[in-house]
Amino acid sequence: MKTPRVLASLGACLLFVVGMSSGCRSAPLSVPVVSERAVAFVGVHVVPMDTERVLADQTVVVRNGFITALGPSASITVPADAERIEGRGHFLMPGLADFQIHLHSDEQLLSYLAHGVTTVFDLNGSPRQLALRAQLAEQQRFGPRLYASSPLFDGQPGRGDAVAVTSAEQARIAVVRQKLAGYDAIKVYHTLDPEVYAVISGMARQQKLPVVGHVPRRGGVDTVLRARQALVAPGTEFFALTLPEEAALAELARATKAAGTTVVPGLVQIHAQLRMLENVEGVFADPEARYLSPEVLRTWSYTNPTRRIDVAAYGERERALYPLMRAFTRALQKEGARLVVGTDASDVGLFPGASVHRELGELVDAGLSPYAALCAATRDAGAFIQEHVDPAARFGTVAVGQHADLMLLPANPLEDVGRVGQALGVMSRGLWLPREKLQRMRDKAAKALPGR
Repeated sequence: MKTPRVLASLGACLLFVVGMSSGCRSAPLSVPVVSERAVAFVGVHVVPMDTERVLADQTVVVRNGFITALGPSASITVPADAERIEGRGHFLMPGLADFQIHLHSDEQLLSYLAHGVTTVFDLNGSPRQLALRAQLAEQQRFGPRLYASSPLFDGQPGRGDAVAVTSAEQARIAVVRQKLAGYDAIKVYHTLDPEVYAVISGMARQQKLPVVGHVPRRGGVDTVLRARQALVAPGTEFFALTLPEEAALAELARATKAAGTTVVPGLVQIHAQLRMLENVEGVFADPEARYLSPEVLRTWSYTNPTRRIDVAAYGERERALYPLMRAFTRALQKEGARLVVGTDASDVGLFPGASVHRELGELVDAGLSPYAALCAATRDAGAFIQEHVDPAARFGTVAVGQHADLMLLPANPLEDVGRVGQALGVMSRGLWLPREKLQRMRDKAAKALPGR
Protein backbone atom coordinates (compact mmCIF):
# COMPACT_ATOMS: atom_id res chain seq x y z
CA MET A 1 0.00 0.00 0.00
CA LYS A 2 1.32 3.45 -0.83
CA THR A 3 1.83 5.93 1.98
CA PRO A 4 -0.01 9.30 1.93
CA ARG A 5 3.28 10.98 1.01
CA VAL A 6 3.58 8.73 -2.05
CA LEU A 7 -0.03 9.36 -3.12
CA ALA A 8 0.49 13.10 -2.92
CA SER A 9 3.70 12.79 -4.91
CA LEU A 10 1.87 10.82 -7.60
CA GLY A 11 -0.73 13.54 -7.98
CA ALA A 12 1.87 16.26 -8.16
CA CYS A 13 3.81 14.39 -10.81
CA LEU A 14 0.78 13.81 -13.02
CA LEU A 15 -0.16 17.45 -12.88
CA PHE A 16 3.36 18.51 -13.74
CA VAL A 17 3.36 16.15 -16.71
CA VAL A 18 0.18 17.80 -17.92
CA GLY A 19 1.77 21.19 -17.39
CA MET A 20 4.83 20.27 -19.40
CA SER A 21 2.79 18.93 -22.29
CA SER A 22 0.62 22.04 -22.38
CA GLY A 23 3.43 24.48 -22.93
CA CYS A 24 5.00 24.98 -19.52
CA ARG A 25 8.38 25.57 -21.14
CA SER A 26 9.29 29.17 -21.79
CA ALA A 27 11.22 30.75 -24.63
CA PRO A 28 15.02 30.26 -24.57
CA LEU A 29 16.98 32.81 -22.61
CA SER A 30 19.37 34.97 -24.61
CA VAL A 31 22.99 33.98 -24.06
CA PRO A 32 25.33 36.72 -22.79
CA VAL A 33 28.47 37.05 -24.85
CA VAL A 34 31.48 35.33 -23.30
CA SER A 35 34.60 37.41 -23.78
CA GLU A 36 37.96 35.81 -24.54
CA ARG A 37 39.54 38.34 -22.18
CA ALA A 38 40.79 37.19 -18.82
CA VAL A 39 38.93 38.23 -15.69
CA ALA A 40 40.90 39.07 -12.54
CA PHE A 41 39.46 39.35 -9.03
CA VAL A 42 42.03 41.62 -7.38
CA GLY A 43 42.73 41.84 -3.65
CA VAL A 44 39.94 39.45 -2.71
CA HIS A 45 39.72 37.18 0.32
CA VAL A 46 39.33 33.62 -1.00
CA VAL A 47 37.23 30.96 0.73
CA PRO A 48 38.63 27.94 -1.15
CA MET A 49 36.44 25.32 0.60
CA ASP A 50 39.20 22.72 0.55
CA THR A 51 39.58 23.24 4.30
CA GLU A 52 38.03 25.70 6.73
CA ARG A 53 40.22 28.70 5.97
CA VAL A 54 40.34 32.11 4.31
CA LEU A 55 43.20 33.21 2.06
CA ALA A 56 43.58 36.96 2.56
CA ASP A 57 44.38 39.51 -0.17
CA GLN A 58 44.50 37.19 -3.16
CA THR A 59 44.26 37.75 -6.88
CA VAL A 60 42.38 35.13 -8.89
CA VAL A 61 42.71 35.06 -12.67
CA VAL A 62 40.16 33.34 -14.90
CA ARG A 63 40.42 32.63 -18.61
CA ASN A 64 38.31 30.45 -20.90
CA GLY A 65 36.15 29.24 -18.04
CA PHE A 66 38.97 28.01 -15.76
CA ILE A 67 40.94 29.46 -12.88
CA THR A 68 44.46 29.94 -14.26
CA ALA A 69 46.19 31.74 -11.39
CA LEU A 70 45.60 32.23 -7.67
CA GLY A 71 47.93 33.68 -5.08
CA PRO A 72 48.84 36.68 -2.95
CA SER A 73 48.09 39.87 -4.84
CA ALA A 74 51.70 41.01 -4.55
CA SER A 75 52.89 37.93 -6.45
CA ILE A 76 50.26 37.61 -9.21
CA THR A 77 50.58 39.58 -12.42
CA VAL A 78 47.22 40.57 -13.82
CA PRO A 79 47.12 40.01 -17.61
CA ALA A 80 47.12 43.26 -19.58
CA ASP A 81 43.86 42.37 -21.33
CA ALA A 82 42.03 41.33 -18.16
CA GLU A 83 38.77 42.73 -16.90
CA ARG A 84 39.65 43.81 -13.35
CA ILE A 85 37.14 43.27 -10.57
CA GLU A 86 38.21 45.06 -7.40
CA GLY A 87 37.66 42.64 -4.57
CA ARG A 88 39.18 44.39 -1.57
CA GLY A 89 37.14 43.62 1.50
CA HIS A 90 35.06 41.04 -0.40
CA PHE A 91 35.09 37.24 -0.28
CA LEU A 92 35.27 34.84 -3.24
CA MET A 93 33.91 31.31 -2.87
CA PRO A 94 32.72 28.49 -5.17
CA GLY A 95 29.27 28.59 -6.71
CA LEU A 96 26.59 26.45 -5.09
CA ALA A 97 25.02 23.16 -6.18
CA ASP A 98 21.48 21.79 -5.88
CA PHE A 99 21.46 18.01 -6.32
CA GLN A 100 17.72 17.42 -6.36
CA ILE A 101 15.83 19.66 -8.75
CA HIS A 102 12.93 19.24 -11.16
CA LEU A 103 13.27 21.65 -14.06
CA HIS A 104 9.61 22.12 -14.89
CA SER A 105 10.15 25.25 -17.00
CA ASP A 106 13.21 26.86 -18.50
CA GLU A 107 13.02 30.31 -16.92
CA GLN A 108 14.13 28.63 -13.71
CA LEU A 109 17.69 28.37 -15.07
CA LEU A 110 18.20 32.10 -14.55
CA SER A 111 16.80 31.92 -11.01
CA TYR A 112 19.47 29.39 -10.08
CA LEU A 113 22.28 31.62 -11.33
CA ALA A 114 20.81 34.70 -9.68
CA HIS A 115 21.09 32.87 -6.35
CA GLY A 116 24.63 31.67 -7.02
CA VAL A 117 23.65 28.10 -7.90
CA THR A 118 26.01 27.18 -10.73
CA THR A 119 25.43 23.40 -10.78
CA VAL A 120 22.15 21.46 -10.68
CA PHE A 121 21.18 17.78 -10.86
CA ASP A 122 17.71 16.98 -12.22
CA LEU A 123 16.61 13.71 -10.63
CA ASN A 124 13.88 12.82 -13.09
CA GLY A 125 15.39 13.38 -16.49
CA SER A 126 13.94 13.22 -19.97
CA PRO A 127 15.22 13.72 -23.52
CA ARG A 128 14.47 17.42 -23.04
CA GLN A 129 16.96 17.63 -20.17
CA LEU A 130 19.60 15.86 -22.24
CA ALA A 131 19.17 18.38 -25.06
CA LEU A 132 19.26 21.25 -22.60
CA ARG A 133 22.39 19.85 -20.93
CA ALA A 134 24.17 19.84 -24.29
CA GLN A 135 23.00 23.38 -25.12
CA LEU A 136 24.21 24.68 -21.77
CA ALA A 137 27.57 22.94 -22.13
CA GLU A 138 28.03 24.42 -25.60
CA GLN A 139 26.89 27.87 -24.34
CA GLN A 140 23.95 27.92 -26.73
CA ARG A 141 21.74 28.41 -23.66
CA PHE A 142 22.31 30.37 -20.48
CA GLY A 143 22.19 28.68 -17.11
CA PRO A 144 24.00 26.49 -14.59
CA ARG A 145 25.92 23.30 -15.24
CA LEU A 146 23.27 20.57 -15.58
CA TYR A 147 23.36 16.86 -14.77
CA ALA A 148 20.35 14.62 -15.38
CA SER A 149 19.35 11.21 -14.09
CA SER A 150 17.29 8.77 -16.09
CA PRO A 151 13.50 8.88 -15.88
CA LEU A 152 12.61 7.13 -12.64
CA PHE A 153 12.49 3.33 -12.56
CA ASP A 154 9.44 1.92 -10.79
CA GLY A 155 7.65 -1.40 -10.45
CA GLN A 156 3.94 -2.17 -10.36
CA PRO A 157 1.79 -0.37 -9.57
CA GLY A 158 4.09 2.54 -10.34
CA ARG A 159 4.03 6.15 -11.38
CA GLY A 160 2.55 6.90 -14.75
CA ASP A 161 5.65 8.72 -16.00
CA ALA A 162 8.05 5.99 -14.84
CA VAL A 163 10.03 3.39 -16.74
CA ALA A 164 8.21 0.18 -15.70
CA VAL A 165 10.78 -2.39 -14.56
CA THR A 166 9.21 -5.58 -13.22
CA SER A 167 11.68 -8.32 -14.22
CA ALA A 168 15.41 -8.93 -14.32
CA GLU A 169 15.42 -8.84 -18.11
CA GLN A 170 13.57 -5.52 -18.18
CA ALA A 171 16.06 -4.16 -15.65
CA ARG A 172 19.09 -5.09 -17.73
CA ILE A 173 17.58 -3.64 -20.90
CA ALA A 174 16.39 -0.45 -19.19
CA VAL A 175 19.77 0.35 -17.65
CA VAL A 176 21.61 -0.12 -20.96
CA ARG A 177 19.06 2.04 -22.77
CA GLN A 178 19.53 4.90 -20.29
CA LYS A 179 23.30 4.57 -20.61
CA LEU A 180 23.10 4.76 -24.40
CA ALA A 181 20.74 7.74 -24.16
CA GLY A 182 23.40 9.59 -22.18
CA TYR A 183 21.90 10.00 -18.71
CA ASP A 184 24.25 10.63 -15.78
CA ALA A 185 22.60 8.25 -13.28
CA ILE A 186 19.78 5.73 -12.79
CA LYS A 187 16.89 7.01 -10.66
CA VAL A 188 15.03 4.41 -8.57
CA TYR A 189 11.61 4.80 -7.00
CA HIS A 190 9.17 3.18 -4.58
CA THR A 191 7.64 -0.03 -5.90
CA LEU A 192 10.63 -1.92 -7.31
CA ASP A 193 10.88 -5.54 -6.18
CA PRO A 194 14.09 -6.24 -4.21
CA GLU A 195 15.26 -8.78 -6.80
CA VAL A 196 14.72 -6.33 -9.65
CA TYR A 197 16.41 -3.54 -7.66
CA ALA A 198 19.44 -5.81 -7.19
CA VAL A 199 19.69 -6.38 -10.95
CA ILE A 200 19.37 -2.65 -11.61
CA SER A 201 22.17 -1.93 -9.12
CA GLY A 202 24.46 -4.59 -10.55
CA MET A 203 23.83 -3.57 -14.15
CA ALA A 204 24.29 0.12 -13.34
CA ARG A 205 27.62 -0.68 -11.71
CA GLN A 206 28.67 -2.59 -14.83
CA GLN A 207 27.66 0.38 -17.00
CA LYS A 208 29.45 2.80 -14.63
CA LEU A 209 26.26 4.65 -13.75
CA PRO A 210 25.45 5.64 -10.14
CA VAL A 211 22.07 4.68 -8.70
CA VAL A 212 20.31 7.62 -7.09
CA GLY A 213 16.92 8.50 -5.67
CA HIS A 214 14.44 6.92 -3.30
CA VAL A 215 14.38 3.82 -1.10
CA PRO A 216 12.22 1.09 -2.69
CA ARG A 217 9.62 0.20 -0.07
CA ARG A 218 9.69 -3.58 -0.53
CA GLY A 219 13.41 -3.80 0.12
CA GLY A 220 13.88 -0.98 2.57
CA VAL A 221 16.97 0.79 3.80
CA ASP A 222 19.01 -2.39 4.39
CA THR A 223 18.66 -3.34 0.71
CA VAL A 224 19.74 0.10 -0.46
CA LEU A 225 22.79 0.19 1.79
CA ARG A 226 23.84 -3.37 0.89
CA ALA A 227 23.73 -2.32 -2.76
CA ARG A 228 25.82 0.78 -1.91
CA GLN A 229 23.36 3.10 -3.64
CA ALA A 230 25.32 6.24 -4.52
CA LEU A 231 22.74 8.82 -3.42
CA VAL A 232 19.57 8.78 -1.33
CA ALA A 233 17.49 11.85 -2.05
CA PRO A 234 15.84 13.06 0.03
CA GLY A 235 17.07 11.73 3.35
CA THR A 236 13.49 11.42 4.60
CA GLU A 237 13.35 8.28 2.45
CA PHE A 238 15.13 6.49 5.31
CA PHE A 239 11.97 7.00 7.37
CA ALA A 240 9.23 6.57 4.77
CA LEU A 241 7.73 3.52 6.46
CA THR A 242 8.34 4.25 10.13
CA LEU A 243 9.81 6.91 12.41
CA PRO A 244 12.48 5.29 14.61
CA GLU A 245 13.64 6.36 18.04
CA GLU A 246 16.42 8.95 17.97
CA ALA A 247 18.74 6.48 19.70
CA ALA A 248 18.77 4.33 16.53
CA LEU A 249 20.04 7.15 14.31
CA ALA A 250 23.74 6.83 15.13
CA GLU A 251 23.84 3.19 14.01
CA LEU A 252 21.96 4.05 10.80
CA ALA A 253 24.40 6.89 10.14
CA ARG A 254 27.37 4.55 10.61
CA ALA A 255 25.84 2.04 8.21
CA THR A 256 25.29 4.81 5.65
CA LYS A 257 28.91 5.92 5.95
CA ALA A 258 30.12 2.32 5.62
CA ALA A 259 28.06 1.86 2.45
CA GLY A 260 29.58 4.98 0.90
CA THR A 261 26.08 6.35 0.33
CA THR A 262 25.69 10.11 -0.03
CA VAL A 263 22.56 11.70 1.45
CA VAL A 264 20.50 14.77 0.56
CA PRO A 265 19.11 15.88 3.96
CA GLY A 266 16.19 17.74 2.37
CA LEU A 267 15.29 19.69 5.50
CA VAL A 268 13.97 22.51 3.36
CA GLN A 269 11.39 20.15 1.88
CA ILE A 270 9.86 19.48 5.30
CA HIS A 271 10.05 23.18 6.13
CA ALA A 272 8.18 24.03 2.92
CA GLN A 273 5.40 21.56 3.71
CA LEU A 274 4.96 22.97 7.21
CA ARG A 275 5.11 26.53 5.90
CA MET A 276 2.27 25.83 3.48
CA LEU A 277 0.19 24.09 6.12
CA GLU A 278 0.53 27.17 8.31
CA ASN A 279 0.21 29.91 5.66
CA VAL A 280 -0.18 28.72 2.09
CA GLU A 281 -1.15 32.23 0.91
CA GLY A 282 2.18 33.50 2.19
CA VAL A 283 4.03 31.05 -0.04
CA PHE A 284 2.23 32.30 -3.14
CA ALA A 285 2.92 35.89 -2.05
CA ASP A 286 6.66 35.22 -1.76
CA PRO A 287 8.65 37.64 -3.99
CA GLU A 288 10.25 34.64 -5.70
CA ALA A 289 6.84 33.57 -7.04
CA ARG A 290 6.93 36.20 -9.78
CA TYR A 291 9.87 34.41 -11.37
CA LEU A 292 7.97 31.13 -11.80
CA SER A 293 5.75 30.45 -14.77
CA PRO A 294 2.00 30.84 -14.14
CA GLU A 295 1.63 27.18 -15.18
CA VAL A 296 3.92 26.00 -12.38
CA LEU A 297 2.12 28.20 -9.85
CA ARG A 298 -1.24 26.84 -10.97
CA THR A 299 0.07 23.33 -10.43
CA TRP A 300 1.22 24.32 -6.94
CA SER A 301 -2.31 25.47 -6.15
CA TYR A 302 -3.58 21.90 -6.70
CA THR A 303 -0.69 19.96 -5.20
CA ASN A 304 0.10 21.81 -1.98
CA PRO A 305 -0.47 19.91 1.27
CA THR A 306 -3.58 21.89 2.24
CA ARG A 307 -5.39 20.04 -0.57
CA ARG A 308 -4.76 16.61 0.95
CA ILE A 309 -7.67 14.59 2.29
CA ASP A 310 -5.47 13.51 5.24
CA VAL A 311 -4.16 16.99 5.94
CA ALA A 312 -4.27 16.73 9.74
CA ALA A 313 -2.47 13.38 9.92
CA TYR A 314 0.04 14.51 7.30
CA GLY A 315 0.84 17.67 9.25
CA GLU A 316 1.31 15.68 12.44
CA ARG A 317 3.76 13.33 10.73
CA GLU A 318 5.76 16.17 9.14
CA ARG A 319 6.05 17.93 12.49
CA ALA A 320 7.38 14.71 14.02
CA LEU A 321 9.72 14.08 11.07
CA TYR A 322 11.33 17.54 11.20
CA PRO A 323 13.35 17.14 14.46
CA LEU A 324 14.11 13.50 13.60
CA MET A 325 15.63 14.47 10.26
CA ARG A 326 17.63 17.24 11.90
CA ALA A 327 19.04 14.72 14.38
CA PHE A 328 19.83 12.25 11.58
CA THR A 329 21.61 14.99 9.64
CA ARG A 330 23.79 15.70 12.68
CA ALA A 331 24.48 11.98 13.07
CA LEU A 332 25.48 11.60 9.42
CA GLN A 333 27.81 14.56 9.64
CA LYS A 334 29.36 13.27 12.87
CA GLU A 335 30.01 9.84 11.32
CA GLY A 336 31.59 11.40 8.23
CA ALA A 337 28.91 10.40 5.71
CA ARG A 338 28.83 12.68 2.69
CA LEU A 339 25.99 15.20 2.62
CA VAL A 340 24.99 17.22 -0.42
CA VAL A 341 22.39 19.95 -0.73
CA GLY A 342 19.24 19.09 -2.66
CA THR A 343 15.93 20.93 -2.39
CA ASP A 344 13.33 19.37 -4.74
CA ALA A 345 12.80 22.74 -6.43
CA SER A 346 10.54 23.53 -8.27
CA ASP A 347 8.13 21.08 -6.70
CA VAL A 348 5.43 22.73 -4.64
CA GLY A 349 6.61 25.47 -2.29
CA LEU A 350 10.29 25.24 -3.27
CA PHE A 351 11.67 28.19 -5.21
CA PRO A 352 14.61 27.54 -7.58
CA GLY A 353 17.85 28.89 -6.17
CA ALA A 354 16.31 30.50 -3.12
CA SER A 355 15.59 27.10 -1.60
CA VAL A 356 19.34 26.35 -1.52
CA HIS A 357 19.88 29.30 0.82
CA ARG A 358 17.00 28.11 2.97
CA GLU A 359 18.58 24.63 3.14
CA LEU A 360 21.97 26.07 4.16
CA GLY A 361 20.24 27.85 7.03
CA GLU A 362 18.39 24.65 7.93
CA LEU A 363 21.66 22.71 8.09
CA VAL A 364 23.18 25.27 10.45
CA ASP A 365 20.03 25.28 12.58
CA ALA A 366 20.31 21.48 12.74
CA GLY A 367 23.75 21.82 14.32
CA LEU A 368 26.25 21.91 11.44
CA SER A 369 28.89 24.64 11.29
CA PRO A 370 28.63 27.16 8.43
CA TYR A 371 31.66 25.47 6.86
CA ALA A 372 30.10 22.00 7.03
CA ALA A 373 26.84 23.31 5.56
CA LEU A 374 28.67 25.06 2.73
CA CYS A 375 30.70 21.90 2.00
CA ALA A 376 27.42 20.14 1.21
CA ALA A 377 26.69 22.74 -1.48
CA THR A 378 30.23 23.06 -2.88
CA ARG A 379 33.19 20.76 -2.22
CA ASP A 380 31.25 17.58 -1.48
CA ALA A 381 28.91 18.10 -4.43
CA GLY A 382 31.92 18.39 -6.72
CA ALA A 383 33.50 15.30 -5.15
CA PHE A 384 30.32 13.28 -5.74
CA ILE A 385 30.26 14.14 -9.45
CA GLN A 386 33.97 13.44 -9.83
CA GLU A 387 33.63 10.07 -8.10
CA HIS A 388 30.38 8.83 -9.66
CA VAL A 389 29.64 10.74 -12.87
CA ASP A 390 32.55 12.57 -14.51
CA PRO A 391 36.16 12.15 -13.33
CA ALA A 392 37.08 15.27 -15.32
CA ALA A 393 34.63 17.51 -13.43
CA ARG A 394 36.35 20.32 -11.55
CA PHE A 395 34.04 22.39 -9.37
CA GLY A 396 33.24 22.96 -5.72
CA THR A 397 36.55 24.54 -4.64
CA VAL A 398 38.58 27.59 -5.62
CA ALA A 399 41.92 26.44 -7.01
CA VAL A 400 43.98 26.64 -10.18
CA GLY A 401 42.52 24.29 -12.79
CA GLN A 402 38.99 24.38 -11.37
CA HIS A 403 35.97 25.55 -13.34
CA ALA A 404 35.38 29.26 -12.82
CA ASP A 405 31.98 28.92 -11.10
CA LEU A 406 32.24 31.51 -8.35
CA MET A 407 30.40 33.92 -6.05
CA LEU A 408 31.64 37.30 -4.77
CA LEU A 409 30.29 38.12 -1.30
CA PRO A 410 30.44 41.26 0.87
CA ALA A 411 31.46 39.36 4.02
CA ASN A 412 32.83 36.04 5.30
CA PRO A 413 30.32 33.17 4.84
CA LEU A 414 32.22 31.00 7.34
CA GLU A 415 31.03 33.36 10.06
CA ASP A 416 27.42 33.57 8.87
CA VAL A 417 26.04 31.25 6.20
CA GLY A 418 23.31 33.81 5.45
CA ARG A 419 25.90 35.97 3.73
CA VAL A 420 25.90 33.55 0.81
CA GLY A 421 22.52 35.04 -0.09
CA GLN A 422 24.06 38.53 -0.48
CA ALA A 423 26.20 37.89 -3.56
CA LEU A 424 27.56 40.97 -5.31
CA GLY A 425 27.88 38.91 -8.47
CA VAL A 426 28.18 35.39 -9.84
CA MET A 427 30.61 33.84 -12.31
CA SER A 428 29.34 30.89 -14.34
CA ARG A 429 31.68 29.07 -16.74
CA GLY A 430 33.97 32.11 -16.61
CA LEU A 431 31.25 34.67 -17.41
CA TRP A 432 31.06 37.44 -14.77
CA LEU A 433 27.55 38.65 -13.99
CA PRO A 434 27.17 41.49 -11.46
CA ARG A 435 24.12 41.33 -9.21
CA GLU A 436 22.43 44.26 -10.94
CA LYS A 437 22.73 42.65 -14.37
CA LEU A 438 21.33 39.37 -13.10
CA GLN A 439 18.38 41.20 -11.56
CA ARG A 440 17.62 43.03 -14.81
CA MET A 441 17.75 39.73 -16.67
CA ARG A 442 15.37 38.10 -14.18
CA ASP A 443 12.92 40.98 -14.37
CA LYS A 444 12.94 40.87 -18.16
CA ALA A 445 12.42 37.10 -18.18
CA ALA A 446 9.54 37.39 -15.68
CA LYS A 447 7.71 39.94 -17.82
CA ALA A 448 8.04 37.65 -20.86
CA LEU A 449 6.51 34.60 -19.17
CA PRO A 450 3.41 33.24 -20.97
CA GLY A 451 0.25 34.30 -19.17
CA ARG A 452 1.76 37.46 -17.62
